[in-house]
Amino acid sequence: MPTENQSPKQQRLKHCNQLLQVISRHGRRFFYNARHDHVASLELDARGRVWFVDDYSGQRIYTHRTTWTNKWRGFSHGGTLRDLIEELRDYIVTGEPMPRGYIAPESSWSDGDIWGYGPEAAKAVREEAYAIPMFRERPKQEAA
Repeated sequence: MPTENQSPKQQRLKHCNQLLQVISRHGRRFFYNARHDHVASLELDARGRVWFVDDYSGQRIYTHRTTWTNKWRGFSHGGTLRDLIEELRDYIVTGEPMPRGYIAPESSWSDGDIWGYGPEAAKAVREEAYAIPMFRERPKQEAA
């Protein structure tokens, strides 16, 4: 529930920045730059548009589509993490809860560990992340 001084978008922005902090503390520490001791973050401008502040380049990157190629100059991570940032942007803008599968995703083609976090770190990041009220409920298990 938003506080008196925060709009729903600002509250969702806070959730997303909490998630970036969680991801930056585990495994390979995505979204954290040790050299600058800086964690990436998301910001809202006065028009309600979402910007990503890159942990490595320090650049403020517009996350909304501007061209058919939609290049993100200054983004220092790969496509999987860019997809995550786009999903965070959409959560901030629409309020639609995020699918859980974006956090330390599992896959058969990467030994089950796309992020390369290792089983313990992936489990830890998921547990902390899912405590943030921004994810869809876990699917109910079908009765056997």
